[in-house]
Amino acid sequence: MSPETPNVPRVPGPPLKRAFSWITRHHVFGSLAIVVFATAVIAGQVVDRTEFASSELAQDVEERWGAPVVQPAPSLRYVQSGTIFTELKPLPFDKQHVQVQARMNYRKRGLRYFSGFDFTLSADYAAVNREGHDIDVAFIFPIEVDKSQVLLSELQFLVNGAESSLDLGESGNRLVWTGRIPQGATSHFSIRYRARGLDSFVYKLDPSLPARDVRLHLGVEGGENFDYPPQVLVANTVETGRDAVSLDWAFQSLESGVNLGVILPSTEAYDELVATMARRAWVPFLGLMALLAAFSIHHKRPLAFYEAYLLSAAYGFFFVLLAYLAAFMNFYVAYGLATLGMGAAVVAFAKRLYPQERTSRLAGVWAATLVVPTTAVILQGYTGLIYTLEILAALLGLMALSTRASVRALLSDLPPEGEPPLAPVTQEAR
Repeated sequence: MSPETPNVPRVPGPPLKRAFSWITRHHVFGSLAIVVFATAVIAGQVVDRTEFASSELAQDVEERWGAPVVQPAPSLRYVQSGTIFTELKPLPFDKQHVQVQARMNYRKRGLRYFSGFDFTLSADYAAVNREGHDIDVAFIFPIEVDKSQVLLSELQFLVNGAESSLDLGESGNRLVWTGRIPQGATSHFSIRYRARGLDSFVYKLDPSLPARDVRLHLGVEGGENFDYPPQVLVANTVETGRDAVSLDWAFQSLESGVNLGVILPSTEAYDELVATMARRAWVPFLGLMALLAAFSIHHKRPLAFYEAYLLSAAYGFFFVLLAYLAAFMNFYVAYGLATLGMGAAVVAFAKRLYPQERTSRLAGVWAATLVVPTTAVILQGYTGLIYTLEILAALLGLMALSTRASVRALLSDLPPEGEPPLAPVTQEAR
């Protein structure tokens, strides 16, 4: 045995203390606080604007563009010919065939897209006089007061194939035609108009009357992700195509009126996408800090606190920039500009910190810790697959790196557990 220093076994320090020391040494706490603050602020702003869009902003869009369309079915009231219109009796229609052709015209306000649509309604009705005498009838077509001018756009009304005029009722909320149906005769009514609406279209049958031969066809161009409003019957047949959907309701007889209709297709909720990206950002950011720490160990060049904080500020600012750019341009254009712009800045800054590191590797770090996680939020149907493939790629990369001699040598140079790193030996010490 040598009389020199005895062979005393090393006692490693507590694991939690070592981990805390490593995290502090690489400025993880301060950097994470910057990212959490920036993303929490922008996520809160987006959520507030979303709630605002659901109230005042939505009301403003409705005033400028239109409201959800609720079109009640027309009604037919009659009295015996020659009598005074005092007590009108309801006369059920023997046919109600309605066609609605809609084209989506989305209205953007900030990050929010509203499902505006232009549509044309064409409806054919028939009624049979089964009374033992001629009857005088009133055909009443309800309209909404605040949309009267819109509903009157290109209005056309035919009775038995001949064009007729409709009078705006005394209350201003309905169109009225009066005429006579001879005993045993059938009268046909056709009405057509162009209008625009927002979010949904509902056709309401009279709940107090039976309905016969009811058909509603609703074709939509410009979207296919439809839904049904509450208390609405589901369509009998649905056909979807490329950026289009067609729905049909058909009933030979209904004992009482029901509601038929659909919630029109919508575009992606980009405000929710940005908020989700921001709320999840702290997790991939920890991956970025781990990779920067690996670069610092490899190049023996630890980051100063201000360098780590600047990188974290740039990472968090990406979400702020994306939210404001997307409010004034197409979301995907804004995403591309923010990703490339902030990515170029971060890679250029990291290249100055680690001049011996390859630029492609630094760009790969940006892509792995920001582009991939945010893309996983955009492609919601593939989120799990994207994360799985990224984790698999990272695992395979670590396995490959662990077999390299340079990596093994670097790991062997690390200080043992519980010991601080050795100071470099100077020439004077020698």
